[in-house]
Amino acid sequence: MKFDNRVQRYKHLFTKTDKQIVAYIKSSEFDDTFSTINSLAHAVGASPATVTRFSNKLKYENFQDMKFNLLQEMTNNEIENSPLIQKIHNYHQNTIQQTGEFISDSSIKSFVNQIMRSRQIIFAGIGSSGLSATEFYYRMMRMGLKGNVSTDSHQMKIFASLLTASDTFVAISNSGETEELITAANIAHEKGAFVVAITNYQGSGLTECADLVLITTDQSRTNDSRFINTQIATLFLIDIVSYLLLDDDHLHKVYNKTTDVILNDKYQ
Repeated sequence: MKFDNRVQRYKHLFTKTDKQIVAYIKSSEFDDTFSTINSLAHAVGASPATVTRFSNKLKYENFQDMKFNLLQEMTNNEIENSPLIQKIHNYHQNTIQQTGEFISDSSIKSFVNQIMRSRQIIFAGIGSSGLSATEFYYRMMRMGLKGNVSTDSHQMKIFASLLTASDTFVAISNSGETEELITAANIAHEKGAFVVAITNYQGSGLTECADLVLITTDQSRTNDSRFINTQIATLFLIDIVSYLLLDDDHLHKVYNKTTDVILNDKYQ
């Protein structure tokens, strides 16, 4: 797992000094500072033992293991094109790769199985996450799966209040702290529905009532204010789920049927 993903996953364990180490590593070139644990400790004003504990929190074997992995991450795969195209390509590539590190086969299969046995699935999100929720819903609808989508804070609470133990509520939020969505998810949970949270952060408010949490990478880590696509990771996850669902013969048949309806001239 890449350094940035480890930081995202375990940052709730960080001390103030740990955060200083992260900031220093992200802002510095790999020079003599990183040659030994003592030199890095001196650079950040910490003890070697603190650096070791930091490495262990991120699930590296030791400082040398962290250093080796960081050096490897400096090698980027670039396409032959203009610097701008290369930059955006790398943003997309890194986001997909890092999200892939968060997703496990077991969690995805659990999600797919839950979708297939649900009476209905409600997809909910606000802002750009609402666009992803809408895309997710339309894909499921094309496969004949029952449900609805809401990007309105009042409507999603109403939908949630009508759910039962046979239903699923899928909440999408990058931050995991969107209050209206958390409220709706809690209502769904209280009604006995299976709640799925798709978010960047384990331990966020949204995950507290979730039966299943799917983590995507935090795209704000690009530190480029001009790169404003915040849904790549979520769409990547939706692609994986869609692909697995279409492995089912019935769902695939229904999807092809709805495609034919759209493309067939006699219905136009």
